[in-house]
Amino acid sequence: MASILVRALRCSSARHGSTRFLSATAVGLHRLPRTPLQSSIPTSAFPRRSYATQPPPVTPLDAASQPESELVPMVESTAESIPFTDAVVAQIPPIAYGDFAAIGLSSWSPIGLIAWSYELINVATGLPWFYTIVAGASFWRFVCVPLALSNIRNSTKLRPFQPAVMAARDRITKAQANRDTIELQRASLEMKKVYAQAGVSPFKGMILPMLAQMPITIGSFFALKRLSASGLEQLKDSGVSISLDLPWSGHVNWLNDLTTADPTYILPVAFCAMINVQIMAGAREMDQSSPMSGHIMNLFRGLSVMTIFLMSSFPTGLFIGLLTTAVLTTAQSLILRSPAVRTMVGIPVLPANQDAKLPSFMESIQYAKDTFLEKKKAAERAQSAVQQSSSLKKPRSDPRSNRNRL
Repeated sequence: MASILVRALRCSSARHGSTRFLSATAVGLHRLPRTPLQSSIPTSAFPRRSYATQPPPVTPLDAASQPESELVPMVESTAESIPFTDAVVAQIPPIAYGDFAAIGLSSWSPIGLIAWSYELINVATGLPWFYTIVAGASFWRFVCVPLALSNIRNSTKLRPFQPAVMAARDRITKAQANRDTIELQRASLEMKKVYAQAGVSPFKGMILPMLAQMPITIGSFFALKRLSASGLEQLKDSGVSISLDLPWSGHVNWLNDLTTADPTYILPVAFCAMINVQIMAGAREMDQSSPMSGHIMNLFRGLSVMTIFLMSSFPTGLFIGLLTTAVLTTAQSLILRSPAVRTMVGIPVLPANQDAKLPSFMESIQYAKDTFLEKKKAAERAQSAVQQSSSLKKPRSDPRSNRNRL
């Protein structure tokens, strides 16, 4: 084995030259003492580096030693730093197409379609959510304008025929109370003749426009309620913020967060006031053929006070939409008082003496009492009539049969 290694080393040394570290002998291999390598590259070409036990002292830069051009940007960047909370809010992305469908707000129902319209307005225009709700509520109110004008137009045409309409209704009421079928048919035919003379269709001209507005009105209410209660982060910064410091609410940023209730109670009170203004402004176009119309309006005015307490927990975004609709409806009633506007939209101009007026609250209370007493008397008369008819139909006993029994 040793001879084989010696031969291999000899061949290697003959091929590559002698080595400085190893030499071969007949006995084996012996390690020679090491000698430092002699490099052909001068070591002076590399910089020497000394290692100390402590790092070299660092001399802090004095502010006075820095140029003024470097100090000013440093101060400005420190003063203009954005707080962490504002930076997080700034990173909230806006609403995109399809977001409402993903969270279940939009659908093919009236509520879902109206909610989808708010998404379209916000994405297409980039408006803040306060103005998006105002624009959406205004759009749907303008959709209802042709239907409202149709109802007003037909009720105004029927105004000169009010005496004949009321007489026919009285005949219908009496016929129903007396269960007189023939008289009821005659009174109904008389009512149809009056409507034909006025050129008004009761269903198409008056009932259908009112029914068509109901899905829009109800859908707008629940769409805004669901949208405001969804908790979207985008609605918590409406784009409008009014700083208020009130005794009962403290310091608040009013109208900033559309997902929470109004702590100042300003919006519920304003909505109650707008309901009363809207009813009084629209009383001029009230249907006078029914004596209950004015008293029903007064009932709504009285119940509007309850909305302050019943709707105080509703979100701010819902009140923004409701107030927008109420303001536009009131403006519509005031604009239609102009004869030029009425002529333009095909509504007859009414004389001043034919304007409808709301009854007072005391008159409505008295009307309710009289109606209750009349219905009570009618029920008593009907009950006595039933008793009399039953007594007449009761079979009489035969005196002969009584004698036979004895």
